Amino acid sequence: MVARSAAISVEKENQNMKLFLGNVSYDTSDPELRALFEPFEPILEFTRPIDRETGKPRGFAFVTLADHEQGNAAIAALDGTELGGRKIRVNEAEERSPRPPQQRYRAAEEDITSGEAPRVDDRPTDGDGNKVTYKSI
Repeated sequence: MVARSAAISVEKENQNMKLFLGNVSYDTSDPELRALFEPFEPILEFTRPIDRETGKPRGFAFVTLADHEQGNAAIAALDGTELGGRKIRVNEAEERSPRPPQQRYRAAEEDITSGEAPRVDDRPTDGDGNKVTYKSI
């Protein structure tokens, strides 16, 4: 009985359909994109990422619709249509694949402070050929 209720709740969560909109012109505004999806309402979520460096919208967006029927209808109707001088791409969004963690530091075998590299004394010499020593302040 518990497994059946869990399966029903999973089905309810899966009724939403998240769509990916690709090849969106940078000049296209968010209201224009929302208006494109008005026939397929209700729109549960609309996300258009912003570039961190420029502050301008990126060339894609995500729209979450209430169910798969409307999502599939939106894909069939809008994929390949022209918006802002470009043919937009509309398909079901895929989950991001997990990326390996970025390595911030060098590996131990690449560590130049481990003592394996020969130390070079490149201090300047004085008139007698002795290495110049620096006094601390």
